[in-house]
Amino acid sequence: MADAMVGAQMDEPLDDAAYNDAIERAASRGSYWSGSRLFVALSAMMFAGGAFAFFYLHSLDSSGMWRTDGQAPPDYVSVPVLVLTLGGAALFWGYTRRLLRGSAVTTDWLVATGVSAGAFLVAAIIQFVGMLNTGFFPGSTGYASVYVAIMPVFAVYCLGTAYWLETLFARVLRVRWVVSDEMPARDSMERTMFLGSAVGAKAFVVFVALVSLILFLLFSVLS
Repeated sequence: MADAMVGAQMDEPLDDAAYNDAIERAASRGSYWSGSRLFVALSAMMFAGGAFAFFYLHSLDSSGMWRTDGQAPPDYVSVPVLVLTLGGAALFWGYTRRLLRGSAVTTDWLVATGVSAGAFLVAAIIQFVGMLNTGFFPGSTGYASVYVAIMPVFAVYCLGTAYWLETLFARVLRVRWVVSDEMPARDSMERTMFLGSAVGAKAFVVFVALVSLILFLLFSVLS
């Protein structure tokens, strides 16, 4: 696979040193691709466990203790978190896709990434603050137990997403040539690592946005 990637990028035969450098760049970017998707898969298993607990306790409903009337997250918490995560993910995914295709202006990408990082940070803060005033005790019902177990973890994921995007934003601010398609910057290891991280973040923000949507449906719609 690495040989194919290298051959597709080079028009002339390579000496051993150049070939080894190309292989190293391909392996570096591939490691970001694989690592980010492995982390997404592991995270999906964790959140799936929470979803299983939700549906299991909901169907069991021992002694009518699944949820009491009016027990739900306030709209001023759940709705802004959903909008911020979906909007931030769409913005970063779209502009990073254009950046990887070479059709995005660096300044536009910086603005989009900065706004996305801010959106996920605000979403995390809102969710953390909302946990202080849920209106119900953690162990009062099955619904409350599942909500208090899952939502702080989700807030941590939003915070981690904001940090990842901030590192990409800060990197381009300091070294703008990492997004350049011109030689020799195009074949530099720094650019390869940056693009690998951006590709990984693109998949991760979509995952976090999907989790946000599913959690909103579970706790604010279906329950």
